[in-house]
Amino acid sequence: MSTNLKRRGLLTSGLLGAAALGAAPIASAAESAVKHASPDEEYDVVVIGAGPGGLVTAITAHDAGAKVALFEKRDRPDGNAIFALGSVCGWGTRHQAEQGIKDTAEDFYAMMMDISKQMGDPVLNRVYTDNISAGIDWLEADIGVKFGKIRPMPYPRLGRTCRVEGEGITGGAQLVRKLLAAAKKRGIPLFFQHKAIELTHDESFTVTGAKFLTPAGQKTVKAKGGVVIATGGFSANPEMVDKYIGGWATRMVLRGSRSTTGENVSLTMPLYTKFVNMDQFHSGPIVGATHVNPADVLNSGYGVQVNTSGKRFMDENNTYVIKARTTAQQTLDNMAWVIVDADCSVLDKVIPKFDRLNSPYGKADTIEELCKQVKLPAEDVKKAVDAYNAALKAGKLKEMVPPCTYKNPHPVAKAPFYAIPFQGGMTATFGGPLIDRFARIQNLDGDSIPGLYAVGNAAGGIFFHNYAGGAQLGAATVFGRIAGAHAAQRAKA
Repeated sequence: MSTNLKRRGLLTSGLLGAAALGAAPIASAAESAVKHASPDEEYDVVVIGAGPGGLVTAITAHDAGAKVALFEKRDRPDGNAIFALGSVCGWGTRHQAEQGIKDTAEDFYAMMMDISKQMGDPVLNRVYTDNISAGIDWLEADIGVKFGKIRPMPYPRLGRTCRVEGEGITGGAQLVRKLLAAAKKRGIPLFFQHKAIELTHDESFTVTGAKFLTPAGQKTVKAKGGVVIATGGFSANPEMVDKYIGGWATRMVLRGSRSTTGENVSLTMPLYTKFVNMDQFHSGPIVGATHVNPADVLNSGYGVQVNTSGKRFMDENNTYVIKARTTAQQTLDNMAWVIVDADCSVLDKVIPKFDRLNSPYGKADTIEELCKQVKLPAEDVKKAVDAYNAALKAGKLKEMVPPCTYKNPHPVAKAPFYAIPFQGGMTATFGGPLIDRFARIQNLDGDSIPGLYAVGNAAGGIFFHNYAGGAQLGAATVFGRIAGAHAAQRAKA
């Protein structure tokens, strides 16, 4: 059991630990990148943002014969990818074939649309479906990415998720490291500490380049074929989160990068861009002080969820995504607990993570002692647990307020009991400038803005409500390759 929170140590090893896990090797891989040199006056393709989407775009454009430059506002790649497991969701891969996993394009496309509640752009999701297999092959053959064996996963991923292998770092950080090495091998200039502050354009609103704030001052760079926005979303911008999602969402813990501050919006808005799905985002549970992820226990089908007042406030059968969102919406402190007993089947996965980061939780032989440990009101929690057990015995869980719709419910009765804390966390936003099948940003009249593209989480339209795990990195790969090829061809015209 761990109930003593060592604040300073946790803030160092926990909150920053996830970033540091991937940041150290990323920083070493970027050491040879251009940090203080001045970029040329003109390139064929200018890419803004050095995450997977930007790197894939730059590499593809280079391989198509374009003169490319990649610009990043930080001193190293620092987007959401370095926090990610590194899963790429696809179908028709050699991995499926080798493991005897049967899948079809239509089944995959139907899954993508279903998980977005049919609100994801059908054209963009079809483009993803038609190109993801080739994208995964390209990551392996051209970039040197190594994928592990597909693991059995629940719907919607099923046998579709290829996870990047990473030694000592997240799979997402390993993916970025491989892409950085591929860009370096090709001699693509990467300018770090170059923050894009404005897109330049002519009188017809054709994008001609971008202005950057650099260590040496402002610099304007022309782009003959186009500018590609690969800056991620706006999850780390509280003002934009408040404006587009709602004030309640600003209470959420940031589960990803602090660098995703909304340049996909601020840079493109002056061009009368059409924005879509601005109130949509992915959420998940997190312990803010330590960045421990308790999703396994929340998805286990065990336990009773209570707020800090000891009251049930949601259906325990909700997915971890909905549980995270509901916690932020319905509690002012964005704090909740799941009370489980010794029979909870995933404790052997969850508790070691908490212990490893000295992240507090409760463990006791009685509910009363458990509540004393974690400072929850024992009378109210005991009442909630007893009511749940009684309703379960009477077959009336669905009649509770709120109802509990567990398909295979379990009592909370066998000591020791555990109190696992969690908060609602924001992983990434889904909203942004609408793109077309060629990753070109659309304006309010429904036309493509000449010379302007968006990829990765900077682009809007693909995702709504939720996404299949690994689909964000998959979309960055698919549309990064498309944008890079299209912009390179435009430069030749």
